[in-house]
Amino acid sequence: MTYTDQLRQLTSKYNEAVRALDDSYSVESTQSKGWNLTSSHLKKQYSKRYDALAREYRGKRNELFEAYKYEHPEWTKARRMWGWTFVIGVIMAMVCCTAAIPVEEEPEAAALTTTMNGDASSEVTYWNADNIPIPYLKDSTQYVSNPDHVLTQQTVERMNVTLQKLNLELGIQSVTIVVNHIENDDPFRMAQDVGNKYGVGHGDRGLIVVVAYEDHAVTIAPGRSLEADLTDAECHRLQQRYVVPAMRQNMPDSAMIYLTEALYSTLQKKAMPTMTLSQDSDEEDDEMAFIIGLTFAFLVGWGIFFVRKNRIYQWIALSSAVSLLANPFYEAPKSSGGFGGGHFGGGGSGGGFSGGSFGGGSFGGGGATSRW
Repeated sequence: MTYTDQLRQLTSKYNEAVRALDDSYSVESTQSKGWNLTSSHLKKQYSKRYDALAREYRGKRNELFEAYKYEHPEWTKARRMWGWTFVIGVIMAMVCCTAAIPVEEEPEAAALTTTMNGDASSEVTYWNADNIPIPYLKDSTQYVSNPDHVLTQQTVERMNVTLQKLNLELGIQSVTIVVNHIENDDPFRMAQDVGNKYGVGHGDRGLIVVVAYEDHAVTIAPGRSLEADLTDAECHRLQQRYVVPAMRQNMPDSAMIYLTEALYSTLQKKAMPTMTLSQDSDEEDDEMAFIIGLTFAFLVGWGIFFVRKNRIYQWIALSSAVSLLANPFYEAPKSSGGFGGGHFGGGGSGGGFSGGSFGGGSFGGGGATSRW
């Protein structure tokens, strides 16, 4: 008789004892109605009896296992060998999959580049709503803030033309911020802070775009009244379609030109621009999908093989035939409480500055953030 057969017989015997205990509880529970013995107290008594039965079962099971190993040394050796084989196989599959995934370089931490004399020659700036320059306040035709010169001047001028059309034709004031680093690596918070601090947008129809080039992040944040026209899902789709592919190929100018044109087309309900980039990223994505698919297929096949071998060696009990029935007398501890609701919001107003002035718009948390 195999170990599985013996284990099944032992488990069946104790499961019958558990069922008998359950039947006894049902009878006693019916008879105790009207007595001082409460149902909860009775359950606790029977739960203790079940625990004793479970301890006895585990002891018998360990005895059976040790005896079978002693009588069948070849089975014991094969069980150990196959067990380690399965563990090593899964680990190797995950290691190979992880090693094949290209690792994106982390943006360099803030640091000072010092000269031989120890003087600071340059410093990384982490931008926020308080220190970011807003060109629109000095010139109402300038919608792009590019203090780190991530974009070329030609790109900025082209974006300004499109964003000016957005303002004049649809009354949507906007600010686009493109920098290397954002304070706390939180472009979404910066977009909300800028929008609310300066009151971007007439009648809450404002639009803020924040790009942290070396932090690999982009946020599109519409004003409160613009959220119906530019939903969170639409913001995310535009980022994934235009910004992320170009940024992955270190083409910030193309990313921002296409995104600006796409935002204008979306809000004007016109045909969307078609972006043409190198096919390198597509090939890398296809290769990555193949590697992940191959690893998944291997793990599925390895799992099926494990289940078949487990019927012989019983590393873990995968069926009720070789496991003790659950405690039918267990009562989950009662608890009370819950989570309170909450909401995020923002408000503010601006305007009255020289040059251009914003319309006092506010931002309430709409939009989306993507990373590449």
